[in-house]
Amino acid sequence: MAQIEHILEDFGVAYVGSEHKHGRVGWVQIDCPQCGAGTGKYHLGISLTTGAASCWRCGRQNTVSVLATATGKPFAVVQRALRGANLIAKPERVRGTLRLPTGIGAIGPAHRAYLAGRGFDPDEIERVWGVQGIGMVGRYRWRLFIPIHHQGRVVSWTTRSVQPHAKQRYVSAAAKDEAIPHKELLYGADYARHAITIHEGPLDVWAVGKGAVATCGTGFTDYQLLAMAKYPVRVVCFDAGRAAQRRARELADMLSVFPGTTHNVQLETGDDPAEADPAEIKELREAFLE
Repeated sequence: MAQIEHILEDFGVAYVGSEHKHGRVGWVQIDCPQCGAGTGKYHLGISLTTGAASCWRCGRQNTVSVLATATGKPFAVVQRALRGANLIAKPERVRGTLRLPTGIGAIGPAHRAYLAGRGFDPDEIERVWGVQGIGMVGRYRWRLFIPIHHQGRVVSWTTRSVQPHAKQRYVSAAAKDEAIPHKELLYGADYARHAITIHEGPLDVWAVGKGAVATCGTGFTDYQLLAMAKYPVRVVCFDAGRAAQRRARELADMLSVFPGTTHNVQLETGDDPAEADPAEIKELREAFLE
């Protein structure tokens, strides 16, 4: 029996499994204290793998707060119980075939101009992060090719347009072209050690440097949550926009149940690390990564 089920039983919380009409494989369902306590509708799911909580009506919720409300137990008691659960899954294994887009080559003048305009040293980005350019050929023309590594091996990729008015800034590999899905990984994780700063995209990672990771969007998966939870120090640092900050708070709340410390930081000098004052980025690194 999974640890989450043990905790619910110990706390006297009624639950159902995947056989219920609202059930999902790998989750258990309980009544949501926010919208349906005691109704027997079991709208709120808790992942058996990560401990993440999400209600069909209310959306993502803080698991500790949910169980504290449902049981009447102190927040700290519930938090200790969840921290003692074995929620960390094994690392993902290569299981697909990597296929790269056509037209990949050295970073060209247009790519260099874009990077320099964003405050990056093109040679450093090419050397440290393995970034290349795609020119005027193929579906991904005029984009930066950004490889995604897992344990030293390229297993997926994304691209970033260098054109100012592109409809899609980032376009990532389709599932059929990945050895491991990019949304099961953290971009930049191969350089991380005991602490990570967590961002939305690769350019944020480049701006902060080694130790920064990205989820490739404000959305994050259970796999990515598990990967973040393995680091003793976790610093969520999403863009300054309202929607991004809401997601940042959700992520910080979900990470708070795992051993270690979680922080949520909003930059003061820019909307994201690539636009922030280098002095503030230096301060961020000194506080958490160095």
